[in-house]
Amino acid sequence: LKEECDEINEVFFHYITTGTPFVVMKYAMTADGRIATKTGASKWITGEKARENVHRSRLKYSAIMVGVGTVLKDDPMLTCRIENGRNPTRILCDSHLRTPLTSQIVKSAETVPTIIATCSSDEKSISEYEKRGCSVLRTSPQNGRVDLKSLMKRLGELKIDSVLLEGGGELNFSAFGEGIVHKIECYIAPKVFGGKEAKSPVEGMGVRVPEEAFLLNEPKVSFFGEDILIEWRVR
Repeated sequence: LKEECDEINEVFFHYITTGTPFVVMKYAMTADGRIATKTGASKWITGEKARENVHRSRLKYSAIMVGVGTVLKDDPMLTCRIENGRNPTRILCDSHLRTPLTSQIVKSAETVPTIIATCSSDEKSISEYEKRGCSVLRTSPQNGRVDLKSLMKRLGELKIDSVLLEGGGELNFSAFGEGIVHKIECYIAPKVFGGKEAKSPVEGMGVRVPEEAFLLNEPKVSFFGEDILIEWRVR
């Protein structure tokens, strides 16, 4: 039963051998690959059963990570809504410290562990976040943004063994590009949005030719009501 045991212990085995978190990219999309309509509306793509399973993932993994764009658009709490559950550590990738001090995440940082990752050197702004209970991790810039590989090393040093990445298309592409993603949880809803301006799960520059694609393997399929969850390993 080696394969079964490896799957049960995938987070521990990865963390103990690399010292960095096991990263799971999660997104929900329509049958035509959209995570929002052309107006940016995204609530809700999947049904209640699928969303419940997302909260089970938030309970399973040590931390949840998003980009500042998600905070500005949705003002999320990023907590686990399972009764008697544990909230994951919240990690915001905010290269230039644009997270509003009035956001739900900052206002609740005294009670829910919150890390802001940045490459900003604005000591005054950093101080304002720290006053409100946020921990601020600074990395050197990578193409003007947070260095994700460096961030993973720092998180590993903080004993964070796993991260659920719920970012938008730009952060997701950067995460693939820097090679930090180990697994994907892709929820597919039986809906079609259409529209060339509608958002997709992975944006950024994209690859130039099919041979440059990020490759996936070991698919696993589950059903939650009318929604489908496909899990893949990243090669």
